[in-house]
Amino acid sequence: MATYYGSSEHGLDDKGRLILPSRILDEVPKSQWKFHLTAGLDRCLLLHDSEGFKELVDRIGRAVPGSRGHRALCRRFLGHSEEVVPDGNRRIRIPEPLLKYAGIEPSQSVTLVGLGRVFEIWSPANLGTALVEATSEEEMLFASLIEPTKPSAPNSGS
Repeated sequence: MATYYGSSEHGLDDKGRLILPSRILDEVPKSQWKFHLTAGLDRCLLLHDSEGFKELVDRIGRAVPGSRGHRALCRRFLGHSEEVVPDGNRRIRIPEPLLKYAGIEPSQSVTLVGLGRVFEIWSPANLGTALVEATSEEEMLFASLIEPTKPSAPNSGS
């Protein structure tokens, strides 16, 4: 299971192709160089390895989507997914509908952000907007994940 961290900026060529950096491809055996691009929730793209995409499909696409929210989630992640395989130059082509969704133009630079099991692909403008300020939801989630430290009690003199 590959794990990805960090961020880096990369350019797309005029056909919307992205050269996948070594930090992605070196984590996956060449025989498994099959990835899936999906639309993300935050106007970015998600790049999943095959194993991670299979897990996503198993989690959200197993049952017939009964609720409006489940249908929307399946539509976004599964209905807007594309299998991509790096060519001999380690490039993947990002399909036009996904470029448009994420606000990315061919020949533009993009930022890759590793989130553990998946990479986000951002237009610099959209990433800048997303990172402006932490939301109260992020702050509450962070607080729930970190054990609060208790302030030390002052020594009482005897």
